[in-house]
Amino acid sequence: MPKLRVSALCLHDGHALFIEHKSFAPDDPALPSTYWILPGGVVEPRETLHEAVRREMLEETGLSCEVGEMVFVKELLYPEPEADNRGSRHHSISIGFSCQVTGGELITGKDPELGDQEQVIIEARWLPLERLGEYEIYPPFLYELVPVYHRSGATGQPPRFYDTSV
Repeated sequence: MPKLRVSALCLHDGHALFIEHKSFAPDDPALPSTYWILPGGVVEPRETLHEAVRREMLEETGLSCEVGEMVFVKELLYPEPEADNRGSRHHSISIGFSCQVTGGELITGKDPELGDQEQVIIEARWLPLERLGEYEIYPPFLYELVPVYHRSGATGQPPRFYDTSV
């Protein structure tokens, strides 16, 4: 059964908020050991999507936000870090929302489910949109989506679906 995840696309003054993160699949040679992802994570039981976005933003960045429109749906499928000879795979569906920061102070947060030695968040930072190509962004479709969304704002169109090949 796929895990349900959310992501927050926060734009401000020509920058996008990203989290430098250790690899979800450190044994996968197709992925770098660290990369920049949008703030977000797994939706908890009995939690709405918007509640999950607000919680993940606060945990990972120290910032509170207002959640806006849905901007993408992404299917992720990759080998599990502890994969055995049966080829265990991670499968999740990530739903991205536009967000407006409403308060707080930017910090590098922690994953509350992990101990200090197991933390996967390296840094939270506003990355300049004109220099996104200098960073290892994951998933790669964000190289296109983030600047386009910045230029056009709320699209009023249905969100785009990105499959595992993107």
